[in-house]
Amino acid sequence: MTIDDRTSATPAPILRHEAVEVFANRFGQLNNDLVVGPGGAPGKYLRWQWAQTGVVVIPVGPEGIALVPSYRYPVGAVSLEFPRGGCEPGESPEEAAARELREETGLSASSVRTLGLVHADTGLIETGIHVCCATVLPSEEGSARPEAMESVSPPVWVSPEEMAEWLRRGRITCGVTLAAYALAAADSGVLSPTVRA
Repeated sequence: MTIDDRTSATPAPILRHEAVEVFANRFGQLNNDLVVGPGGAPGKYLRWQWAQTGVVVIPVGPEGIALVPSYRYPVGAVSLEFPRGGCEPGESPEEAAARELREETGLSASSVRTLGLVHADTGLIETGIHVCCATVLPSEEGSARPEAMESVSPPVWVSPEEMAEWLRRGRITCGVTLAAYALAAADSGVLSPTVRA
């Protein structure tokens, strides 16, 4: 697949010879596939497939952009992130974004729009993540209802200047949040002048 006209050559694919499941639960499936590399050598490639597509939502309101302080077990630290999760069967990305927003922050979306799709880690995770932007009214904040294995604090609203400074200082390290914000910043209709960094 060529990216655009400036790409001089398309890299050769790595071909799956056999999908080998090594673990599965209700959230997804881990495979250690038998593959054939670009030069014809056999090998193995680890691949995670979520049970459903993911969703990340950028909450935008009069106070700026909301981030959720989330304790992330794999890194053993609190991470500032946009709310995210998975789409339920039969649920649209917009519906999933509104639900995840309510669950993790207690905020209600007055409108939700899908911006595109990102991949959290193209070297490991097969499933894409829908990026949505939600217009919210902070005055309508309710109680968050995170899942049992989620540890979140109330949302933190950041101004455009704070967001830019936090990005420069490396205060936001979540790749999904960074990718979603980049997609939103590239779309002139997403971040109003009052929240543009």
